[in-house]
Amino acid sequence: MNATLLALALASLAPAAGASSAPDGQATLPSVSRAQACTPDCLSTTEAVTYASYLGSKAGVAGIFEMPVRAVGAQNGNIYLNSERDYRDRNCLTVSIPMRTARRMFGSDDPDEIAKQLKGQRIFVKGIARQTRINFIANGQPTEKYYFQIHVLADKPEQLRLAA
Repeated sequence: MNATLLALALASLAPAAGASSAPDGQATLPSVSRAQACTPDCLSTTEAVTYASYLGSKAGVAGIFEMPVRAVGAQNGNIYLNSERDYRDRNCLTVSIPMRTARRMFGSDDPDEIAKQLKGQRIFVKGIARQTRINFIANGQPTEKYYFQIHVLADKPEQLRLAA
């Protein structure tokens, strides 16, 4: 595997101003055209998941990822944007957004409100795709069963952009 591909330059997406407000006061993500947001180094969800899975717990894949938002959920103080309807799908790329950051980005931390804004949209996220172990829980305790998801932490509003 080419090390250059795994160490993509994060500078290819110029930092933009934070979220703006819509006329009703609701925060909105800035939108950018594909040409503005994605360089030839931009990775699809399939590429991000494949490379991060290959690396396992050793490292992550830094870059700009283009993904459709097909599902939105919330758990443990985070909003999750998923590239697949089923977050357990092995090809799903998940963007993890802390609630405080979600409030700044979207004007809400309610997953239903965020889903209204983003579901069916394409986004660009800048960050590091990492394999994350998800433990199955029974009676409030982790079991020996688990699976992996690929997450990109987006804890700053400038990491996300809507595709125009």
